[in-house]
Parts: sequence; C-alpha cells; structure tokens
Amino acid sequence: MSMFHQVWAIVWKDLMIDLRRKENILSMFFFSLLTLLVFTFAAGSLQDTRYRLTPQGLKNLTADGLNPSRQRQLDLLVDRTYPGQGDFLAALKAAGGEDWTDLERTLIVAAAKGNYMQDVAPGLFWVTFLLAGVLGLDKSFNQEKENGCMDGLLMTPVGGGVIYLGKMTSNVLFLMMIMTLLLPLFALFFKLDLWPVAGPVVGVSLLGVAGITTLGTLLGGVVSSLRGKEVLFPLLLFPLLVPILIGVVHLTGVILTGQPMEENWRWVQLVGGFDLVFLIVSYMVFDHVMEA
Repeated sequence: MSMFHQVWAIVWKDLMIDLRRKENILSMFFFSLLTLLVFTFAAGSLQDTRYRLTPQGLKNLTADGLNPSRQRQLDLLVDRTYPGQGDFLAALKAAGGEDWTDLERTLIVAAAKGNYMQDVAPGLFWVTFLLAGVLGLDKSFNQEKENGCMDGLLMTPVGGGVIYLGKMTSNVLFLMMIMTLLLPLFALFFKLDLWPVAGPVVGVSLLGVAGITTLGTLLGGVVSSLRGKEVLFPLLLFPLLVPILIGVVHLTGVILTGQPMEENWRWVQLVGGFDLVFLIVSYMVFDHVMEA
C-alpha cells in the first residue's frame, strides 16, 4: 500500500468517526455561535457609525461609473476615518468636492459608511475560530485514547510520520467544515459582504487552518497521555501560534478593506513559511513523540 493510501485510510477513519458521532461538530459550532454572539453584544459601543472610504469602496464607485477625475480627488480620503457624516462631507469638500452632485455625494457617503465593529471583525473572527479549533483538536486524540485505539494504530506497519499526516489532514478537513459554517455567521453578525472576496478569504482561511492544525496535531499527541492535558494543550499551542494569527488577522483585514494583496505578499510568505516549518518539524519528530 502506497503512502498516499495509508494516509487516506487514516483520514477516512477519522472523518467517519466525527460524522457519525457528531459531538465535535455540534460542540464546536454552538461554541463558535455563542462566542460570536457574546462579541457582538459586548462590543455595543463599536456599532457606532464611522465613515471611511476603503480601496474596495473606491473600486465599487469606479465600477458604478464614477468619473476618473473624481476618483483622483477621492484618493486623498482613502483609509482615513471620520466619526460623523458632517466631518466626512467637510473633508470631501476640502478635497475639491464643492461641485459634486447630490447623487455623487450620496453614493460616496453610502460607500464610506460603516462601523468600528467591522474594523475589529478580523481579530474577533480568528479568536473565535482558534478557541473552537482547540476544542476540536483536543478531542481528536482523546477519542483515539479511549479504548486503546492509538496503541493499535501505532502497531500497524506504518511510520509515525504517516500517522501524523493522516491525523493532520483529517483535522484540516474537519476545521474547514467548521470554517464553512462559521463564515456566514461572521458575515451576518458583522454586516459584511464576503461574496465578492470569497476566493481570497478561503485562501487565507486555508493558510490559517493549516498552521493551526500542523502544530495542534503534534501538540495534541504530546499531551494526550499527560495529566491536565486540557490545560496544557492551549498553554503550549497559543504562544507558538502568535506569528500565524498575526499574519492571518492582518491578511483578513486587508481583504475586507480592499487593499491590494500585492503590497501584502510578505504576510502571505510569513504565514506560509511558518506553516511549512511546522509541518516539516512535526512530521520528523512525531514518531519519537508517540514513543515517549
């Protein structure tokens, strides 16, 4: 049996267990839902309206037929935040908008209108997903330990690296299922239109999920046989995930505000680099970890 078939056998086993029991999916989904609701209601003051014209908003105005000369005037206002509509209109007037028609002003104000909650949305989303992900990753090895299944898995004629790849891949697929359920709720609660940027959002989500699972799968195996593993697991995982979380939060904000990805490519390289390093190191040491 090839390495691919060995990995796929482990992935298929884990997915069938999770889909039949449904405990992990339901617990993570309702935990994510509750966390998003708490964030939404706790940050009530952040619902106050603010006006900021983002690059994406300027692109939408251009697509609606805004004159190129007008666009150059609006470039002066891009990514500047104004607390009220009067402040924004005053800045628009100072930028040469005295002769703008009422329709143009109305379209520009509508494009710039938002709230501070949308500014902090990427951070709140990834905090919610990380907490839910820890809940799922922690249980992925617990179910193997229940009836000595992990011992049986280690006795099979496959290397520890293959077991790691199988567990990691199943965790990636499982967390992407949760991400698929979480993104519509995220868009609903924070009043975001994710459909136009669905492709980049999915790409950044894959980078973030891959980083969380590559390290989380390894650490889950490390603490699976220790006392107090429920406390040790997040204590070990969270500090090591800081670079990846900073990167994906920044990239998510870049996508939602319509900034060009070309200017933020180094952040993609940063997150991808950490994902690759964690994957290689975890693959090499997993055999020794499970024998300890």
